[in-house]
Amino acid sequence: MDVMLLFAGANIVTTTLVTGASLGDTFSFTEACLLISVGTLLGTLPIAILARLGPRYGLPSMVLLRRPFGTAGAAAISALLVFTNFAWIALNNVIAADAMVGLLGGSQWLWSLVVGSVATLVALAGPRAMALFDRIAVPLLLLVGIALTIALFGEAGREALSRPGVGGKFFNGLDIVVAYQISWSLMFADYTRFQSRERSASLSVLAGLTISSAWLMAVGAGAGIAGGGNTPSQMILGLGLPVSALLLMALSTITTNFVNIFLSSLAIKNLWPGAPERGTVLMVGTVGTLFGILSPSLLDAYAGFMGWIATFLLPIVAITLVHFFVLRSSAAETPRWRVSTGVAWAVGVFTFQGLQMLAVGATIPTLVLTGSVYFVLARRG
Repeated sequence: MDVMLLFAGANIVTTTLVTGASLGDTFSFTEACLLISVGTLLGTLPIAILARLGPRYGLPSMVLLRRPFGTAGAAAISALLVFTNFAWIALNNVIAADAMVGLLGGSQWLWSLVVGSVATLVALAGPRAMALFDRIAVPLLLLVGIALTIALFGEAGREALSRPGVGGKFFNGLDIVVAYQISWSLMFADYTRFQSRERSASLSVLAGLTISSAWLMAVGAGAGIAGGGNTPSQMILGLGLPVSALLLMALSTITTNFVNIFLSSLAIKNLWPGAPERGTVLMVGTVGTLFGILSPSLLDAYAGFMGWIATFLLPIVAITLVHFFVLRSSAAETPRWRVSTGVAWAVGVFTFQGLQMLAVGATIPTLVLTGSVYFVLARRG
């Protein structure tokens, strides 16, 4: 239950609503719900499968990735994870600051500093504190989701539900939803390694991510259509909710950001094993918070950011799945580099970018082609 709440709490956040709202720009509510259903399943299933590796080996994700990618390859992934998590921390802080400005006024940079500091303090206290925080925060956050849902299907949201789309491309929308789920992929074993059964690990991740995503993305799509934008203030006020709901929406960023901070600190420990644990957490939280203060317009680049997340992470997911579940490699040797992995990853990156430009759907072809190339090269090597 704690692991399920951890993933759900990380996903019951304004970025999930923003992802749905980004679909509301071009799709009708019905079309957006179809995209969300398909994309959530496609993006969550691979992570739920990989979650089984936590109980199986009892090791963090970054350590397990040394087997298919080599020590240098896993280090490169750790560096990529740290960089992208700085952007996620900053983005969440920007969204929370917008909510708090709408609620209490004041400057956005000051509120970014406040919410970033709280998330860092919780992460400093460790996984047990994060789980306890979620037991309190997640039920409160559910109230906002329920209120938005009721408003959406009430008189305030009736027009949004019936408004037609403006010709959005289905596969472009699908890639955005899948990319949001895949953004959680590199934490597949960091928390499930504390569980004893593989089946429980898969189910906890699947339930935590799927239920929260399918629900809140759909609500975000409707709220975005009703409010005419993807910021918390536009969604809350567009559906006629009291501004006090912005406080709980801002609180939701903390449940996500302390996960991001803790995950980044583990990645840095993989790069530098001697790094002090608490000092690393503090550094990650500080840099992410400063990034948010200096980049208040991050929401404008949200869709493009999602595309790059999927570009780099989908090939990693495909290679890891094939290595552990198709080739069933259990060898613990970790060479510095694996040429087969590097080639397959490069094929996946170029495949996703090329197909996304053509708007023909990049997710499944990238997973299949990357996995196939790695399978062939690994068997030969």
